[in-house]
Amino acid sequence: MSLEGLRAWIGEVERKLGMRTRVFLVLSVIALGGAGAAIYLAIDARESSVSESDVQALQERLETQIAAGGAGTIPTTPEEPAEPETPEPAPQPEGGGTGKTGSTGAAGDASAEEGANGAAAVPNNVSPKLRRLLEQTKKKADQLEAEEAGN
Repeated sequence: MSLEGLRAWIGEVERKLGMRTRVFLVLSVIALGGAGAAIYLAIDARESSVSESDVQALQERLETQIAAGGAGTIPTTPEEPAEPETPEPAPQPEGGGTGKTGSTGAAGDASAEEGANGAAAVPNNVSPKLRRLLEQTKKKADQLEAEEAGN
């Protein structure tokens, strides 16, 4: 073998090795970024998740509300922060009276009025997951009431 051929072969091996090194470094950076994003999302999910005690407290509140005749508001607990709200103008009845509609919870959170389907609106300070759970529980309670009324 000639010295020229060995130099060409070594140069080719060096280029391949350099390319592999760069590809490995890029993949390592991508993997580290993905791991960092996964850790961030896991921490965020843990902080914003609904605990089992939250679900149980919500179930107890709903049972209390259903037992009380399905009042339009959800009783609040002291651990829930009360949000300051701007007063909404009361709707004026067409008959010219001065009666007000709607009610507020014990901590002064948003008023819950009856919707078109008869379900109570969820206060604005409830997290989206808790809101979905509340709506699902309300639907299930309505179904159970309908079944009991039918029997």
